[in-house]
Amino acid sequence: MSLLGDALESMSTSAGRWASLRADLHWWADSAALTRARTAAAAARGIPADIQPPGFPRAPVAAVAVDEQRGSLLATPRSLRVEWHASAVAAADGGAGATGAVVAVVRGAVVRGDVVRGEEWRERCAGHVRGSQATDPGTGLTARWVRELVFVRPWRLLPCLHLKAYDALDWHGRPATWLRAQPRENEFWSTPSLHSLTDGDAYDLVVDSATGVLLDLTTWHADQEVERCWLSDPRFDAPLDPAHFDLATVGTAAETESPIRRARPLAELADEVDFTVLSPRGERYTGVVDTDEGGSVIVAHPSAGGPGGPGGPGGPGGWRRWFTQSGGARMADPAEWEPIQLPDGTHARRWSPSGDPDQVHLRFERAGTQVWVQGRGRRDVHRLAASLEPISR
Repeated sequence: MSLLGDALESMSTSAGRWASLRADLHWWADSAALTRARTAAAAARGIPADIQPPGFPRAPVAAVAVDEQRGSLLATPRSLRVEWHASAVAAADGGAGATGAVVAVVRGAVVRGDVVRGEEWRERCAGHVRGSQATDPGTGLTARWVRELVFVRPWRLLPCLHLKAYDALDWHGRPATWLRAQPRENEFWSTPSLHSLTDGDAYDLVVDSATGVLLDLTTWHADQEVERCWLSDPRFDAPLDPAHFDLATVGTAAETESPIRRARPLAELADEVDFTVLSPRGERYTGVVDTDEGGSVIVAHPSAGGPGGPGGPGGPGGWRRWFTQSGGARMADPAEWEPIQLPDGTHARRWSPSGDPDQVHLRFERAGTQVWVQGRGRRDVHRLAASLEPISR
């Protein structure tokens, strides 16, 4: 059989080729390249780029060009446990950052942990637990939420990539095959995120010859390396305690939230927030409630089949207009925006990017509620804003 044929066979039959795996995990990404790749992918899908206005509410982030993280992986063909650790860099000579200093990365506390058992999964991150629900239908999309699963279930990549063999190699003492791949086009199931892939136009895979397990996965965009995740020191077929894969070690079922936010009619949300809920007159909008240190927020989109149509914000024929409302949380600061008056006399502020006047942001207050309307089509955005009125309880 050919080099490619052998690799494809090992990937498709991987579950029967090994009993357990223990390995160290490494992840690296170029933040700027990652943003460019995602923007290009959205444009290729026909989704216009949304430009953030002045005063956009931003969460504080570290000003780093490259992100790196280390962790650990335990797995059987049906189970997975992943832990990502905080890292502390210490200079060997005691002078942190000193020129020529030898540095060591010290593994710290677990900052994110995931457990998968079959298609059930649970994750704990920043004190919050999310995962599959007993009432959820079996979607087979666990890899969408636990990206590391693709390393031990490599057959999930076969429907979404065109694969070519590049070379046989020795991966730290293990025979392996280096594959190069490009994403399949114009197929729903080829959407990269559904298969644990980052947006890119090419991928490099290193496949363990004996087990079919992925040892290295690199994403490329415009000939630039975007992201890389790999295993080091893989150890196969040693005994593992089944307790490692107990979902309860991550969180209880009672505290586990679904990753899929199900929108509800706005009238049902009125009793869950501390501000007056607004709804557009004559249109069917649904929303979700989110809460952080700033307070409660409702993000509302047209319900399926409503005037906005199905789809996503900004998508062709999709949700072209949506709005956020709160007592002040997560609102853009419109100080630099143009002051205008809506058709109903409401004073508001408006902003559109100079190169894309069809994109519109509106900020105003109504019935004591702060409102931020976003979307495409200036007249339609203005009409939506003017139609918002308090919900009668």
